[in-house]
Amino acid sequence: IICHDVDGWLAEGVSWTPEECLKAKPIQKNIDLLNKQSLTGFVIIYTARRNHLISATLEWLKKNGVDFQAISNKKMPSDYYYDDKNA
Repeated sequence: IICHDVDGWLAEGVSWTPEECLKAKPIQKNIDLLNKQSLTGFVIIYTARRNHLISATLEWLKKNGVDFQAISNKKMPSDYYYDDKNA
């Protein structure tokens, strides 16, 4: 199980509104890593974004070609975490 954070890891900066979520600049090298891992692992997008931002987040992930199996705004047990705080 592999978890990737959104803000600061898959997208630059932090998004607090749906509009900011949709306009966030992707960090392509991290998206490429995630997509490679998704071929053989179970990838979960985890984010501190609140429920009202999940819809815009899903739209952004799709628009930017992010391949994942699940999304959560709560941390969960995982074998690996990818986050700008531990990069």
